[in-house]
Amino acid sequence: MPGVIPLSGLQLGVEATAGTPVATTRELYPSPSGYFDPGLTISRHDGAQRGTYANITHGTILGYMPTVGYASEASHGMTFDELPIIMSQLESGLSGAGTGADKTWSTTAGGTTASFDTYTLNAFDATQCYEVDYGFMTGFSISGGSDDLTQCSMDWVGRTASKVTVDAVAANDAVKIPSGLWAMKYATTQGGLAGASALDNTLRSWTLSVSLPQVPRFYADGTLEFGQGVASNNLSGTLEMTWDSTSDAVTQYDRFVAQSTSFIQLKAVGPSLGGGTYEAQIEVCVLWDPVTPMASESDGVMEYSLTGHLVYDSTWTAALGLDAVCSIASLP
Repeated sequence: MPGVIPLSGLQLGVEATAGTPVATTRELYPSPSGYFDPGLTISRHDGAQRGTYANITHGTILGYMPTVGYASEASHGMTFDELPIIMSQLESGLSGAGTGADKTWSTTAGGTTASFDTYTLNAFDATQCYEVDYGFMTGFSISGGSDDLTQCSMDWVGRTASKVTVDAVAANDAVKIPSGLWAMKYATTQGGLAGASALDNTLRSWTLSVSLPQVPRFYADGTLEFGQGVASNNLSGTLEMTWDSTSDAVTQYDRFVAQSTSFIQLKAVGPSLGGGTYEAQIEVCVLWDPVTPMASESDGVMEYSLTGHLVYDSTWTAALGLDAVCSIASLP
């Protein structure tokens, strides 16, 4: 039968050795807007003058770099258990701590170190499965509104793409993150977030978009694939937010005018798990772009539009922090 959307999907498994494929162990549930590109770079030799008006007679493959663009399906959204996958692209070798069912994960990024784990991916439909090895993210996003599910996207690159039989992986019914669970705090220092009060009746929607340091590095080494992934770029990103027109929004406008950093925490607390609860937490240090007062309205309520750029704080020694409490103790 032809490949159809209901019989397609994306699976992954963390590699013990970068570039050595492993069996995939976890399903992700992509939106149809996701994609798989085998990533062949080809020269058609169109400049070859051969005494004819049509110059092209053949092509030569110059290199391979498959890419996978994942976006969560809207009705499924993001789960608490998926946050450690993103965290593994900020720091390698992470695992969940704790002796109970609730496992705690934590990392920060933007300081003097950067490392990442690699994955094997299966991208498939009913017709064919393609296995991608040495997979790592070049960027990701997490977003939420106020009455929907938290969504995420992941931009993957890999070394090779091979036709294989899709791995048999059990479906997962991991706990989702409704957007309304996220509570926002603001402080003038990262240390002040712990004691800050949640800003109720303020946040309407937000999107965190992060570009990661790792890049594929090609060499003249007898192969057409990249030799290794290297963390050689800057970590950068934005936090786009829409707030109701409140005094807290005006405070952020004033900090934009002064070009003072703001620390924002977004934390979602879910149902009980072991001796604790499911949790997801994002902390960022930002400098605001021009804050647009009264930029829009909904339900007759005026709203502010804010875009903060991630910046490094020397006291925190980071620009971004991610934390999770979830049911997995190790990367899938």
